[in-house]
Amino acid sequence: MRELEDFLGFPARIDREKGTVEFESNCEFPNQSNECAKLFDSIERLFIDEVKLKFPLNIKEWKAIIEPTDENLSNYYSHDGIKHFIQEHKNKIIDTTTFFKPEVFYSRDQELPNLIFHFYKINYTGKLNIYNSYGFVNKCRIKYKDIKQLTPDRKESLKQKGINVNWIRNIPLFPAELIKFDKQDNIMDFKFQELNKSNFSEEI
Repeated sequence: MRELEDFLGFPARIDREKGTVEFESNCEFPNQSNECAKLFDSIERLFIDEVKLKFPLNIKEWKAIIEPTDENLSNYYSHDGIKHFIQEHKNKIIDTTTFFKPEVFYSRDQELPNLIFHFYKINYTGKLNIYNSYGFVNKCRIKYKDIKQLTPDRKESLKQKGINVNWIRNIPLFPAELIKFDKQDNIMDFKFQELNKSNFSEEI
Protein backbone atom coordinates (compact mmCIF):
# COMPACT_ATOMS: atom_id res chain seq x y z
CA MET A 1 0.00 0.00 0.00
CA ARG A 2 1.48 3.36 -1.08
CA GLU A 3 0.81 6.78 0.42
CA LEU A 4 -0.73 9.47 -1.78
CA GLU A 5 -1.10 13.19 -1.30
CA ASP A 6 -3.93 14.11 1.06
CA PHE A 7 -7.30 14.55 -0.64
CA LEU A 8 -9.42 17.36 0.83
CA GLY A 9 -7.32 17.02 3.97
CA PHE A 10 -7.84 13.25 4.30
CA PRO A 11 -4.86 10.86 4.17
CA ALA A 12 -5.07 8.67 1.06
CA ARG A 13 -3.41 5.37 0.19
CA ILE A 14 -3.39 3.35 -3.01
CA ASP A 15 -3.63 -0.43 -2.86
CA ARG A 16 -2.19 -1.58 -6.18
CA GLU A 17 -3.06 -5.22 -5.51
CA LYS A 18 -6.77 -4.42 -5.10
CA GLY A 19 -6.72 -1.49 -7.52
CA THR A 20 -8.35 0.78 -4.96
CA VAL A 21 -7.72 4.06 -3.17
CA GLU A 22 -8.48 4.23 0.55
CA PHE A 23 -9.18 7.35 2.59
CA GLU A 24 -8.68 7.67 6.33
CA SER A 25 -11.41 9.74 7.94
CA ASN A 26 -13.41 10.15 11.13
CA CYS A 27 -16.62 10.95 9.22
CA GLU A 28 -19.68 9.19 10.62
CA PHE A 29 -22.02 10.77 8.08
CA PRO A 30 -21.40 13.02 5.06
CA ASN A 31 -22.77 16.27 6.46
CA GLN A 32 -20.70 15.99 9.66
CA SER A 33 -18.45 18.73 8.24
CA ASN A 34 -17.81 20.55 4.99
CA GLU A 35 -14.73 18.39 4.45
CA CYS A 36 -16.68 15.17 4.97
CA ALA A 37 -19.42 16.36 2.62
CA LYS A 38 -16.91 17.17 -0.12
CA LEU A 39 -15.18 13.81 0.29
CA PHE A 40 -18.33 11.73 0.02
CA ASP A 41 -19.81 13.92 -2.72
CA SER A 42 -16.65 13.21 -4.73
CA ILE A 43 -16.94 9.46 -4.11
CA GLU A 44 -20.61 9.46 -5.07
CA ARG A 45 -19.93 11.35 -8.30
CA LEU A 46 -17.42 8.65 -9.30
CA PHE A 47 -20.17 6.01 -9.19
CA ILE A 48 -22.54 8.27 -11.13
CA ASP A 49 -19.98 9.26 -13.77
CA GLU A 50 -19.04 5.61 -14.23
CA VAL A 51 -22.51 4.92 -15.68
CA LYS A 52 -21.98 7.58 -18.40
CA LEU A 53 -25.49 8.99 -18.21
CA LYS A 54 -26.82 11.33 -20.85
CA PHE A 55 -27.49 14.76 -19.35
CA PRO A 56 -29.74 16.64 -18.84
CA LEU A 57 -32.13 14.16 -17.26
CA ASN A 58 -34.94 13.82 -14.79
CA ILE A 59 -35.03 11.68 -11.65
CA LYS A 60 -38.14 9.99 -10.37
CA GLU A 61 -37.59 9.19 -6.70
CA TRP A 62 -39.51 6.80 -4.52
CA LYS A 63 -38.72 5.22 -1.18
CA ALA A 64 -39.66 2.30 1.00
CA ILE A 65 -39.74 2.67 4.78
CA ILE A 66 -38.82 -0.54 6.60
CA GLU A 67 -39.97 -0.58 10.21
CA PRO A 68 -38.12 -2.70 12.81
CA THR A 69 -40.68 -5.49 13.14
CA ASP A 70 -39.32 -8.92 14.00
CA GLU A 71 -39.96 -10.09 10.43
CA ASN A 72 -38.24 -7.09 8.87
CA LEU A 73 -35.30 -7.29 11.27
CA SER A 74 -34.79 -10.89 10.21
CA ASN A 75 -35.22 -10.30 6.48
CA TYR A 76 -33.81 -6.88 5.67
CA TYR A 77 -31.55 -5.53 8.44
CA SER A 78 -28.27 -6.75 7.00
CA HIS A 79 -25.97 -6.29 4.03
CA ASP A 80 -27.61 -9.20 2.22
CA GLY A 81 -31.05 -8.14 3.47
CA ILE A 82 -30.89 -4.98 1.35
CA LYS A 83 -30.29 -7.05 -1.77
CA HIS A 84 -33.07 -9.43 -0.71
CA PHE A 85 -35.55 -6.54 -0.53
CA ILE A 86 -34.58 -5.22 -3.95
CA GLN A 87 -34.75 -8.71 -5.42
CA GLU A 88 -38.32 -9.01 -4.14
CA HIS A 89 -39.24 -5.77 -5.95
CA LYS A 90 -37.15 -6.28 -9.07
CA ASN A 91 -40.12 -6.01 -11.43
CA LYS A 92 -40.20 -2.25 -10.75
CA ILE A 93 -36.51 -1.88 -11.55
CA ILE A 94 -35.41 -4.35 -14.24
CA ASP A 95 -34.88 -2.72 -17.65
CA THR A 96 -34.55 0.72 -16.05
CA THR A 97 -31.60 2.84 -14.98
CA THR A 98 -32.23 3.09 -11.26
CA PHE A 99 -29.85 4.02 -8.47
CA PHE A 100 -30.26 2.98 -4.84
CA LYS A 101 -29.23 4.55 -1.53
CA PRO A 102 -30.13 3.38 2.00
CA GLU A 103 -30.80 5.58 5.03
CA VAL A 104 -30.98 4.72 8.73
CA PHE A 105 -33.41 6.78 10.80
CA TYR A 106 -34.22 6.79 14.52
CA SER A 107 -37.48 8.36 15.61
CA ARG A 108 -37.50 10.09 18.99
CA ASP A 109 -37.30 7.58 21.87
CA GLN A 110 -37.01 4.71 19.38
CA GLU A 111 -34.49 2.02 20.32
CA LEU A 112 -34.41 0.34 16.89
CA PRO A 113 -34.11 2.28 13.63
CA ASN A 114 -36.23 2.43 10.52
CA LEU A 115 -34.44 1.70 7.27
CA ILE A 116 -35.41 3.95 4.39
CA PHE A 117 -34.56 2.66 0.93
CA HIS A 118 -34.32 5.47 -1.64
CA PHE A 119 -34.67 4.67 -5.35
CA TYR A 120 -33.72 7.13 -8.11
CA LYS A 121 -35.03 6.20 -11.57
CA ILE A 122 -33.51 8.02 -14.53
CA ASN A 123 -35.86 9.24 -17.22
CA TYR A 124 -36.00 11.84 -19.97
CA THR A 125 -39.60 12.98 -19.77
CA GLY A 126 -40.97 16.13 -18.19
CA LYS A 127 -38.62 18.79 -16.88
CA LEU A 128 -34.99 17.78 -17.41
CA ASN A 129 -33.41 19.62 -14.49
CA ILE A 130 -30.38 17.47 -13.61
CA TYR A 131 -27.50 18.74 -15.75
CA ASN A 132 -24.48 16.83 -14.42
CA SER A 133 -23.29 14.50 -11.65
CA TYR A 134 -23.08 17.47 -9.26
CA GLY A 135 -26.81 18.00 -9.66
CA PHE A 136 -27.39 14.28 -9.28
CA VAL A 137 -25.51 14.24 -5.96
CA ASN A 138 -27.51 17.22 -4.70
CA LYS A 139 -30.75 15.42 -5.58
CA CYS A 140 -29.69 12.26 -3.73
CA ARG A 141 -28.26 13.97 -0.65
CA ILE A 142 -29.55 12.66 2.70
CA LYS A 143 -28.94 14.97 5.65
CA TYR A 144 -28.53 13.38 9.06
CA LYS A 145 -29.66 15.78 11.78
CA ASP A 146 -29.16 13.63 14.87
CA ILE A 147 -25.39 13.37 15.18
CA LYS A 148 -25.66 11.16 18.26
CA GLN A 149 -28.42 8.84 17.09
CA LEU A 150 -26.41 5.66 17.70
CA THR A 151 -26.36 5.84 21.52
CA PRO A 152 -25.00 3.06 23.79
CA ASP A 153 -28.56 1.91 24.57
CA ARG A 154 -29.44 1.74 20.90
CA LYS A 155 -26.25 -0.20 20.15
CA GLU A 156 -27.22 -2.70 22.83
CA SER A 157 -30.74 -3.01 21.37
CA LEU A 158 -29.25 -3.76 17.95
CA LYS A 159 -26.95 -6.41 19.40
CA GLN A 160 -29.82 -8.07 21.24
CA LYS A 161 -31.65 -8.40 17.93
CA GLY A 162 -28.56 -9.75 16.17
CA ILE A 163 -28.07 -6.62 14.02
CA ASN A 164 -24.51 -5.64 13.09
CA VAL A 165 -23.84 -2.30 14.79
CA ASN A 166 -20.98 -1.39 12.47
CA TRP A 167 -23.18 -2.03 9.44
CA ILE A 168 -25.82 0.38 10.81
CA ARG A 169 -23.08 2.92 11.58
CA ASN A 170 -21.77 2.79 8.01
CA ILE A 171 -25.10 3.15 6.19
CA PRO A 172 -24.93 6.99 6.13
CA LEU A 173 -21.67 6.70 4.19
CA PHE A 174 -23.07 4.54 1.37
CA PRO A 175 -23.33 6.47 -1.93
CA ALA A 176 -26.07 6.11 -4.51
CA GLU A 177 -25.16 3.18 -6.76
CA LEU A 178 -26.69 1.75 -9.91
CA ILE A 179 -28.86 -1.34 -9.39
CA LYS A 180 -27.63 -4.10 -11.70
CA PHE A 181 -28.96 -7.58 -12.42
CA ASP A 182 -27.18 -10.55 -13.96
CA LYS A 183 -28.48 -12.64 -16.87
CA GLN A 184 -30.61 -14.65 -14.46
CA ASP A 185 -32.21 -11.44 -13.12
CA ASN A 186 -30.43 -11.75 -9.78
CA ILE A 187 -29.26 -8.53 -8.19
CA MET A 188 -25.52 -7.92 -8.34
CA ASP A 189 -23.37 -6.62 -5.50
CA PHE A 190 -23.05 -2.91 -4.82
CA LYS A 191 -19.39 -2.07 -5.46
CA PHE A 192 -18.86 0.48 -2.65
CA GLN A 193 -20.51 -1.72 -0.04
CA GLU A 194 -18.44 -4.72 -1.12
CA LEU A 195 -15.19 -2.73 -1.07
CA ASN A 196 -15.95 -1.49 2.45
CA LYS A 197 -17.25 -4.73 3.97
CA SER A 198 -14.23 -4.89 6.29
CA ASN A 199 -15.47 -1.68 7.97
CA PHE A 200 -18.63 -3.38 9.21
CA SER A 201 -17.56 -7.03 9.35
CA GLU A 202 -17.28 -6.99 13.14
CA GLU A 203 -19.26 -5.20 15.82
CA ILE A 204 -17.56 -3.05 18.44
